[in-house]
Amino acid sequence: MGNVELNLTHARMGQGVSEVEIRCIMANVEITVPQDVRVDCDGESLAGNFEVVRVGEIAPLSDDAPILRVTGNAYFGSVSVRIVGKVGPGWRDRLKAWSVGS
Repeated sequence: MGNVELNLTHARMGQGVSEVEIRCIMANVEITVPQDVRVDCDGESLAGNFEVVRVGEIAPLSDDAPILRVTGNAYFGSVSVRIVGKVGPGWRDRLKAWSVGS
């Protein structure tokens, strides 16, 4: 019974699928992802909503772009995944910086 904001715009996601499972009861969950990540949103809601919102101008994705799969349930609340335009380095640059720093 509250709000959660999960900002993944600077997260390091490699190729393949990353999954986030949400259980939202009388609350709001907002996930923000960069434009270079493919989003697969498949959730169920009861008296609420599960949605993907695109903010700003979104560039076409490459075929090997990482996939974020958001699943789960929203009961009397909402889950929204916001895809935002360019906010930082692309996923390849974030992954390269992470592997060099390790």
